[in-house]
Parts: sequence; C-alpha cells; structure tokens
Amino acid sequence: MNDFILEDDLEIKNGDFLIDEASQQNLTHILLSQKGSFKEYPILGVGLTRYLKSPDATTRLRLENEIDKQLIYDNFNVRTLDVNDLKNIKIDGNY
Repeated sequence: MNDFILEDDLEIKNGDFLIDEASQQNLTHILLSQKGSFKEYPILGVGLTRYLKSPDATTRLRLENEIDKQLIYDNFNVRTLDVNDLKNIKIDGNY
C-alpha cells in the first residue's frame, strides 16, 4: 500500500510529497487512534492507550480481538496476531 509518508509532518522529497510503502504507518495509526478519529470511517481505531492503562486480567485477549476486528475492517489480511503482553504486539499480514 502506497500513501503519503508522515513522520512528524508530511515528508517532502524533490519538492513534492513523498509517497512510499505505508502499510506499517497505516497499522500504527489504526492501533493508536480512537474510534471517531477518522471522520470517513468513524468506527475505525483500536485506542491502544486505553488498553495499556487497564488493570483488567482479560485485557490482552480483548485487545487481540479488537486489533483483529479493526484490521479486518480496514481490509488487512491478518495471518498471525500475537499480543504477548500489552507492549509487545506482533502482527503479520498484508493489504
């Protein structure tokens, strides 16, 4: 998936916006954003920080389920998803 590359701001190369492989950037945005962050897709977003602050023992399983559901909603083909702990998330798949 090619898209605009965002670091702290839009990346510019040779006087134009840099367009490059952006799958990892897209996954990061979905994981960190809250529902309602994307106006065109208001139910897209995992809200990872909400799970990181949760003391609940089932948080890992709920987070794994929510990530899977949101990535499928974004047409991402999830091959494997592993949430060992809330700070070590492994996602394998493609758009």
